Amino acid sequence: MDRLFHPRSVLIIGVSTRPENLGKNIASNLIDFGFEGEIHLFGRQPGYFLGHRIHTDFSTLPEGIDLAVILTPAATVLDVVKACCSRGITRIVIESGGFRELSTAGAELEKELVNFAREQGIKFVGPNGISIINRHNGLCLPFMRLSAAEIKKGSLSLVCQSGGMALTYLGMGSSENVGIAKVISMGNKTCLDESDYLEYLRDDPETEIIGLYLEGINDGRQLLARVAATPKPVILHKANTSAQSSEIASSHTAALANDDQVVDAACQQYGIYRAKTFRQFINQVKSFSLPLMKGDNLVVISRSGGHAVVAADVADEYGFNLVPFSPEFVDFISAHFRAQVIKPGNPLDLGDLFDIDFYLTILEQVLQRPDVDGVLFNHVFQPDVEGEASLRLARTINELSRRYDKPVALCIFAGAQAVNQLKKQISFPLFIEPAEGIEALAVSRDYARRQARKISAVVPVAGQYDRQTVAAMIEKARTSQGGLLSLDQVLDIFRAYDLPVLPSQLLPAGAPLPEISAPLAFPLAAKVVAGSLSHKSDAGGVRLGIENRDQLQRVYEDLTGRFSSLPDYRGILLQSQAEAMVEMIVGGRRDAAFGPVVMLGMGGIYAEIFQDTALRLPPLDENLIGDMIENLKGAAILKGARGQAGIHRPSLDRVLYALADLLADFPAIQQIDVNPLFLSADAGWVVDGRIMLEK
Repeated sequence: MDRLFHPRSVLIIGVSTRPENLGKNIASNLIDFGFEGEIHLFGRQPGYFLGHRIHTDFSTLPEGIDLAVILTPAATVLDVVKACCSRGITRIVIESGGFRELSTAGAELEKELVNFAREQGIKFVGPNGISIINRHNGLCLPFMRLSAAEIKKGSLSLVCQSGGMALTYLGMGSSENVGIAKVISMGNKTCLDESDYLEYLRDDPETEIIGLYLEGINDGRQLLARVAATPKPVILHKANTSAQSSEIASSHTAALANDDQVVDAACQQYGIYRAKTFRQFINQVKSFSLPLMKGDNLVVISRSGGHAVVAADVADEYGFNLVPFSPEFVDFISAHFRAQVIKPGNPLDLGDLFDIDFYLTILEQVLQRPDVDGVLFNHVFQPDVEGEASLRLARTINELSRRYDKPVALCIFAGAQAVNQLKKQISFPLFIEPAEGIEALAVSRDYARRQARKISAVVPVAGQYDRQTVAAMIEKARTSQGGLLSLDQVLDIFRAYDLPVLPSQLLPAGAPLPEISAPLAFPLAAKVVAGSLSHKSDAGGVRLGIENRDQLQRVYEDLTGRFSSLPDYRGILLQSQAEAMVEMIVGGRRDAAFGPVVMLGMGGIYAEIFQDTALRLPPLDENLIGDMIENLKGAAILKGARGQAGIHRPSLDRVLYALADLLADFPAIQQIDVNPLFLSADAGWVVDGRIMLEK
C-alpha cells in the first residue's frame, strides 16, 4: 500500500497533446503540487508535455517505475494493465469508467481485470474514480485540475466512494481551515476497499482523523475490526439509505431494525461518528482538530449577553456543566468592567469590557483551573476598528488551547467578508454559531469517553445448548415444511437454547381436548399454530384468560372451526398465562453487511407502534446490554421508577445471549422474534416468538 502513496516514480497512461485530453491534467497536478519523483507519460502519439516525453512503446520506459495511472477506454484497460505487469509495475490507479457501474459487458471486463490482478499480485485503486492524493509529498492524481493553494496540508484523510464527494469535502475543508493528509476516491472498490485503506491510514503518521463517505458496505464486520484497531477518530457519512428503509418488512425485527438503523448501531458500538450532512461532517472534523474535551465542565465566554444565553441553552442540551466562578475571580473581572452593570458568572458576559487583550488574561486563568475541561468563546467584532486585535485574539486563543491541552471553540460573529479574511490569516478552524461550537465540544468529549472505554474482549460463556435438536428441526422445516417453523417448534428451539419459555402444550389437529395438568395450569392462553399466520392476535387467533375447562372447550371449538382449514394448520397451543409484567420485544436478524444483529425494544405486540428499540452487534456483554437499555425511551421503567422495581436483568441477558448464539450457530436463521418477552423484578418469560429461515 505504501507504494501507492509514496511512489518514487509515476507513469501516466493516456496522455496526448490534444487540448481536451484529461491525462495532461494529472501531469500538471503532479508538477503544481510539488511531486519530487519522476514523471513519465505514455500515449498513442509521440510528443512532449511540460518538458516530459510522451512514450508510445512500453519498451522505451525506464525500469523500476513504482506506480501507473491509467485513463484510457475501459475496453483497453486490461491490456494496459498486462503491459504494466510486463514492466514490473504492480501498483496501479485506474481512473477509467465504463465497468460494472455501466453495463453487463463492463462488469465482465471488471471481472477479468480482477482475476488477472489477483493472479499477478497487482493492487489497484478503482476503477471509475478520481484516484488518490497525498498532500504531504505532492502526489496528486485526479484528472481535473486542482489548486495546491486551496488544498492545505493537514491531518484529515478522506476515503470516498464518490469522487464528487471527495472534491466537495476538499472544497469545504479548504474554506474551514481543515488540512488534508490523504484523499482516496475508491470508485468501484474492486480490488481495495474501505477496510484496506483504513488499515493503512491507521499507521500513517500524517493522518490523525479519518473520514469515510460510503454508499455501500460489503463487509461490515471487517470494517468494524479495522475501526476497533485504530486509535484515530473515524467519521462516517453513509448515504444510499432510502431504498432499504422503504422495503416492506416481513417481521417485527425487520421493521424495527432496518439497514440504516444497523449502521447507526454499529457506529455507536464502535465509536464511529456518523454525519448525516456535509456541514455535520466538517464540523466533526473541526472538533477533532482541537485538543480533546475530557469532561463535562464548560465555561462560556461571550462578548454579547444574547450569544451567552443561546450558548448556555445549547450547553444544557448536550449535558455540559457550567462550572461556577470563585468570588475572587468574579471580583477580579468586575474590577475591569466599565459601568459595573453586569454581574460576572458562567456564562461570562463581557459586554461591559472592551479590552480585547484582557479577554486573553481571563481565558488563560479559566484554562488553568483543573475543574474546567473546555471553553466556548463567542467573539463579536467590528472589522474596521477591531480587525487586527481580533486576529491577535484568535491566534493567541489557539496557542493557549494547545498549551493547556484543553479545547477552545472560537465562534466568530462579523460580516462574511471579515470572517473569510480572518480564516485566511489563521491555520485552525472557527465556528459560526454557539450550537456548532458546543456540538463540536460534545463530539470531542464523547470520543474521549469512548477511548477510555474500549470494546470488551471478554465473550460470555455460551449456555448449555442442545444444538443437535435445533439442527434437526431446522433441516425438517427446510426440506418438508416450505422453510416455515411453527410456533410450537419455535418454542422448542428456544427451550433448546435455554430460554425461559412459559409452559405450553400443543393440541394437534383433530386431537381431543386433554385434561390440564402440571406444568400447565389455569388461567391459560390458546393460540392457533400455523406457520403462515404471522400476526395471530390481529387475525383473532389468540385467546387469553381461559379460567376453566368449559371455557377452554368453547375456545378450542371456535378456534379449530375458524382456522383448521389453513393449509399449514398444526393445532392449538395451550400456554400458561403469566401475570402482568413489563412487555418487551427481543429479536435478531442477519444483516447483509454486518452479519448477526440483536435488537431490544419496548412494547411487546405494540413494538412497531412505539418504535422504541436499540440494536447491537454480537458478541454481547453486560456493558453493551446496558447501553441498549439506556438507549430506550423506556429505560427508566426497566431500571425501576415511581416506587416500582426494575426488570430482572439476568433473564433479559440470558435471552439476548441465546439469540446471538442462535444466529451465530445457524446461518440458515435470518430473523428471530421473541415477542413478547415478559419481565418482572425477579423473573422473565418468553411468551411467543417467530423464526424465519433463509429462502
